[in-house]
Amino acid sequence: MDRIRIVYEVMEIKGTCPIYKLGDKIVIDQQYPTEVINLEESSAVCMRVMNTMWSNLLYQCGSDDLRTYFGSGTAEYHIACEMPGEPYTSCGFVVFRIRREVLNRGGKAK
Repeated sequence: MDRIRIVYEVMEIKGTCPIYKLGDKIVIDQQYPTEVINLEESSAVCMRVMNTMWSNLLYQCGSDDLRTYFGSGTAEYHIACEMPGEPYTSCGFVVFRIRREVLNRGGKAK
């Protein structure tokens, strides 16, 4: 059985963010029957983005039909953290690009 890896990569920061810089990643590995954050391959994990990540993670780990439907035919997603940025908070607005990798049993991408 192939495993799924979901990678959330910072693609844009509007304003400033004390946690992330462009290119930082959060890597989530599927370990049936659940998913776990791969702490060795991830940058910091900000709790503000976890709520947004959860609903998208269900679709990313699902069937190819779901990914195509929710990805508008491209199967690529973008999400943002919940921090509104200036003038409401001192934190910036971080946008993540999400991609799915299918790993073989040995843990390497196909």
